[in-house]
Amino acid sequence: MKKFIARSISAKLIILFLIVSLLPFSIIGIFSYSRSKASLEKAIDDNMTSVLNSRVGHVENFITVSLDVVTTASSLSLFQDNLYNISKGIDVEKSARLLEDAMDDWASNSHVFYRAKILNLKGDVIATTKKILDDMGVNRADTDYFREGLKAPYVSEPYISLDDNVPVIAYACPVYSPVRKTEVIGVLVIHQATEAKLNKGNDFSESLGLNQMTNNTEGMGTSGETYLVNENGLIITTSRFGNDFFLKRKVNSEMIQKLLTDASLKKYNDYRGIETVGKAEMIHGTKWTMLVEYDYNEAFAPVISLSNTLLIVSAFVFVFVLLFAYFIARYFTRPIIYLTDIAEKMALGDMEQDISVSIEDEIGDLANSFITLQKTMHEKTILAKEISEGNLLINAQPLSDKDTMGYSFQTMVEKLRSQLNNIGEGISVLASSSSEIMASVSQLASSSAETATSVSETTTTVEEVKQTAIISNNKARAVSDNAIRMTEISKEGIKAIANTLEGMNRIKHQMSAIAGMVVRLSEQSQTIGEITATVTELAEQSNLLSVNAAIEAAKAGEQGKGFTVVAQEIKVLASRSKDATAQVRNILHDVQKSISSTVMATEEGGKAVDEGMKLTGLSGDAIKMLTDSVIDASNAALQIAASSQQQLEGMDQVVTAMENIREASTQTVTSTQQSVDSVNELQKVGQKLDELMKQYKLR
Repeated sequence: MKKFIARSISAKLIILFLIVSLLPFSIIGIFSYSRSKASLEKAIDDNMTSVLNSRVGHVENFITVSLDVVTTASSLSLFQDNLYNISKGIDVEKSARLLEDAMDDWASNSHVFYRAKILNLKGDVIATTKKILDDMGVNRADTDYFREGLKAPYVSEPYISLDDNVPVIAYACPVYSPVRKTEVIGVLVIHQATEAKLNKGNDFSESLGLNQMTNNTEGMGTSGETYLVNENGLIITTSRFGNDFFLKRKVNSEMIQKLLTDASLKKYNDYRGIETVGKAEMIHGTKWTMLVEYDYNEAFAPVISLSNTLLIVSAFVFVFVLLFAYFIARYFTRPIIYLTDIAEKMALGDMEQDISVSIEDEIGDLANSFITLQKTMHEKTILAKEISEGNLLINAQPLSDKDTMGYSFQTMVEKLRSQLNNIGEGISVLASSSSEIMASVSQLASSSAETATSVSETTTTVEEVKQTAIISNNKARAVSDNAIRMTEISKEGIKAIANTLEGMNRIKHQMSAIAGMVVRLSEQSQTIGEITATVTELAEQSNLLSVNAAIEAAKAGEQGKGFTVVAQEIKVLASRSKDATAQVRNILHDVQKSISSTVMATEEGGKAVDEGMKLTGLSGDAIKMLTDSVIDASNAALQIAASSQQQLEGMDQVVTAMENIREASTQTVTSTQQSVDSVNELQKVGQKLDELMKQYKLR
């Protein structure tokens, strides 16, 4: 769309007409609408403020009057005296009857409450103005009006009475003792119905009621209303649109706060979900809020009607201006479009167009200029055609000093004449040079073919040498690997010899220890022999003692029989000891023989160990020498393998170089052949140029 507007004069003219025509109209319409809306908003705001102030004042006065009634009644001497007697237990029945009579007299002269009652300090009803409800003695200690009424005068929110299911407001005030003025002896409560017709006295006016004060629709139109909400946002009076909203429908608390803090009109959805405008104000001495609302569509009906009218008129004006602009734009742009079409065809080379425009204004002048341009372009076309056919004998004359195209044609003819003369001379030189180049290139092609054959044979030979180098490199690598393994085996042999020497040393030390222990065992066996000899002597002496004891026992007679038995036992023990000693001596003799053999064997084992250590040392020296030789051989093999690898890499480089030489030779042969072909083509081009030169008329 933007591109179309940028390229279309018609679109620009139409938009310009629309802007010039509609902009003032739009400014006037918007200004009128804004002024009308502002005036209407001010009128609605003034009206709502007036209604709100009036209703709030009525409600506050009504609450103040009602609270004054209960406050005044609580100070009546009949109420205080009789309630005091009842609380102290003085003539209770008489005082209760007098209190009820006083309540009836007071109620007949009051016009603002539905019913009244007095509660003692326990919350029990002890007097009431409506005996039909039979609430005497009922305890109301759990109610707000009793708890708050003990402290100070109190006004409750509207609620449904528990006694008769009637919407009421409770006014409560403490009743003080006539003796001690600060002592509370009870609570006086009046229940005021929100509906006026329920609050009947002797000459009661039905206009006194909270609902009637808020539901007055005078000056509120068909949708305006005022109503009260409590601190939780619940509706506490009847609505103009139904009685089912009492304490059941909630108003947006955030919107209420905005209405209270900002005095300007606010548009929002009310409790029915309908767009409204409203204002709000708190009721002094309570937590209630008075709301005044109008349906938005009704309140702003004149402005809405005005906006609709402006939209319709704007639509008609827009269509009219659009059509007018279209015809004006068409009148001015149709010749331009016609000339544009002619120019496009001329740009494509069609110079035979018939231009006919009967307008005598600037567009007519433009058409005449197009006719002149067409004639000039036609002449230039004929001139260009002559030049294209090779006629350079023509004379191109410029039409004026600013005829750039005429001067260009003139210069082009002169330069073409000069260049073609030079080209003719060059063609002659080209013919002779191409023959000489052809001979040289042919000889070069023959030499390149022979060189390519030689390079191919050399490449084959180098490839065979490379294969031989690969085999040698593999064998050298195998020898190197074997040398590395032999080196590792030799190192393991050296470690084994070292371990053997260490083991032989341990055996030598163990053999020395065994020899020492055998020597000590021999010494102990000699000691055992000495002990055995001593035991033998003791056995012989014991035998002699037993003989002497037997002799002495025989001398003693009967008293010596016991000693005879002892002597006999000693003799037996001595004989056993002698026999055991003989056995020990024999065993000890055998042990000494074994020890002597062991000593000899130990000495021979020590000598064998010394010989083994000598032989092991010689083996270690031999293996060490062998290891050194293997390491030298391994290093030499590694050097051979590295040298072989370098030779192999060098052969790879030679092969690569030969491949590159062969490819270069091939490319040289190809290039030489291409040069032969190019020379042939060059000769053909020379011939064609010569033929083309014959087509131009230069002389």
